[in-house]
Amino acid sequence: MKKIYFSFILIAFLFLISSPVSVFGQTTNNFVFIRLSPENPGPNTNVTVSASYSQGNIDAMSISWYLNNKQMATGTGKKDFTFKTGNTSESTTVRIDVETNEYGTLSKEIIVLPNTLEVLWEANTYTPPFYKGKALPTSKSLVRVVSLPRFVSGNTVIDPNNVIYVWKNGYFKNQNASGFGKNVYVYKTSYTFNDDEITISATTQDGNISITKVVPINVYEPQIVFFENKPLQGVRYENAFTNVFNYRESEVTIHAVPFFFSLSDLNKNNTSFLWMLDAKKLETDPDNKAEFTLKKPEKGKGQYQLRLDINNKGYDLQTASNKLTLSYDNQ
Repeated sequence: MKKIYFSFILIAFLFLISSPVSVFGQTTNNFVFIRLSPENPGPNTNVTVSASYSQGNIDAMSISWYLNNKQMATGTGKKDFTFKTGNTSESTTVRIDVETNEYGTLSKEIIVLPNTLEVLWEANTYTPPFYKGKALPTSKSLVRVVSLPRFVSGNTVIDPNNVIYVWKNGYFKNQNASGFGKNVYVYKTSYTFNDDEITISATTQDGNISITKVVPINVYEPQIVFFENKPLQGVRYENAFTNVFNYRESEVTIHAVPFFFSLSDLNKNNTSFLWMLDAKKLETDPDNKAEFTLKKPEKGKGQYQLRLDINNKGYDLQTASNKLTLSYDNQ
């Protein structure tokens, strides 16, 4: 009797570990499998969910799909379902119910939270105070690129410092910049005005999540913009000079802004400022090369042709010129 009783307990135990487990009136299981395409969708992306059943022909079974607990599709053999992910940080719950002869209703549910990879960059070039635009890269200027992944595995947000990064400039991988936790890449732009193409791949340690982005970074020419520096008001950055400036006061101070020249070279005094008035070289204050003050003649009417050339001594293509006609009339 003891042997028969023991055999019955063993059979019952084997049946329990091989059978699905009921949860909230539904049956969760290891027999229904679902996969996403793409596997790591981003925000607002169309995703197809495909289901398979290891114990029989799923094409002959009644299938229902639910999106955030709302039934979206149902039918025999409807093993594929397409939906669109939400915005960044917005999760979507997808559930499939499969009607089987062996185990009744089998359910599988997944929560899809879009994985994103944001890439930001900044150029180490000069812009004036209160400038609302972005500092742009020029020939041989430094650019800092930052990778900001938001990866979620299960219910866990993965620390960006625990991600593996691979950086490429064009076709060439930067071995020193790549590696575990290296989400910042600093490089010098190309010599000419060709655009740079930076590729960043961010991958979790287990390799389950991986996103690659290609970031084009345009290389621009530096510019010179003239402003007036008034004694009591300072530089009037809100009013840039155009081709002609008519001045009525006894003198005018022209302030030149070297837009997008390398900030480090400006700070190191590696740039030259050549002011010319009517094709004659002007002597300016060596401690304030960006300004020139012109006095107006006491009598008469006329104009001056002012020109400024700025050149980065280290890089031939980081140079700019601008002209301004200064007109006066004492009548």
